Amino acid sequence: MLKRDHQLVLPTQALAPGFSVELSGTTFRLVATGAWTVAEAAKLDKALKRLRVPIPPTSEFTGEMDISRIEEIDTAGAWLLQRTVAAWQKAGLRTHYAGATEGFRILIEEVHRHGDAERPEIDKPKPIEQLVDSTTSVVTGVWRDSLQLTAFLGEVSAAFLRLCRQPWRFRPISFFHHLDHAGLRAVPIIALICFLIGAVVMQQGVAQLRPFGAEPFAVNMVAILTLREIGILLTAIMVAGRSGSAFTAEIGSMKMREEIDAMRTLGIDPMDTLVLPRVLALIVALPLLTFLGDIMGLAGGGVMAFGVLGLDMSTYLDKLQEAASMQHFMAGMIKAPFAAIIIGLVGCLEGLRVEGSAESLGTHVTSAVVKAIFLVIILDAVFAMFLSGIGM
Repeated sequence: MLKRDHQLVLPTQALAPGFSVELSGTTFRLVATGAWTVAEAAKLDKALKRLRVPIPPTSEFTGEMDISRIEEIDTAGAWLLQRTVAAWQKAGLRTHYAGATEGFRILIEEVHRHGDAERPEIDKPKPIEQLVDSTTSVVTGVWRDSLQLTAFLGEVSAAFLRLCRQPWRFRPISFFHHLDHAGLRAVPIIALICFLIGAVVMQQGVAQLRPFGAEPFAVNMVAILTLREIGILLTAIMVAGRSGSAFTAEIGSMKMREEIDAMRTLGIDPMDTLVLPRVLALIVALPLLTFLGDIMGLAGGGVMAFGVLGLDMSTYLDKLQEAASMQHFMAGMIKAPFAAIIIGLVGCLEGLRVEGSAESLGTHVTSAVVKAIFLVIILDAVFAMFLSGIGM
């Protein structure tokens, strides 16, 4: 049996850094020492969890948290002390603090008050409700983007009409600069991609038609696909990823630095200075790049036809002349200006929507590329059905 005045250090399951536990009379005392801060919280938490909670043999026994030897304490340390007090009290041991300074006492009381506060329950929506909310959000976003793009198209059209009435507003230096970047500098990548895709289509066409003995018809397939779909679609997608993102990044950077607001303050219309030159440059550049893409696609098919079918150049050109017509060529070229307008509008609009953060710039650049490619594919599908419907 233990005497009242006899002090006994209770053993723990492991060495406890920063505190010790002792029995003094009818008082179980935890003596905290050193720094109880977030830097030591991991070690203290591990030791406190291994500490056996003292069970009072009678109601006369009490618990005490002696913090007179604590040199530093912060919210993490105060929370660990408060958690230990709560565990002792739950075991039936009335516990109080001793040796607390005014600052320590205020901190511990604040932690106690907020730690015992009831946490608000998080409403977990049902799967059906979550699906409905997500669908509504997507539909609302698409509708909002459609309205903004339509309104922006109206602004650009009004600016173009104003430019026709006042030709001195046209900025040739800006126009040729963007024509160079969006058109001339895109020639290598457009030519390479279309050449490779033309070769792949020819190879796959031969492989699929060979069991039927119809390999020569692969030339017809390459010619029609390249002129009607592949040339314009590949070119528009590459331009959307290359120039559309560049438009958004350039205008968005100016928006972040408040250069566009400064332009308006000086009486310079950003629509005439930033948007129109880019859109007009794309309207000129994309048909030319599409024509290049058609030629390179047919060239890639010719190289593969020579290697797979054994056709010479003259025979390949004769078959192309039989399969391809001006009708197929125009069916692809007529899409180019509309695709250019879409890419230019989306790129410039997303740039003007950028807010004052790098995260916003990255978000809108990504959004510009995705929206432009999506709309270009939708445009291509609509034109394909319309042209087929009118027999073109």
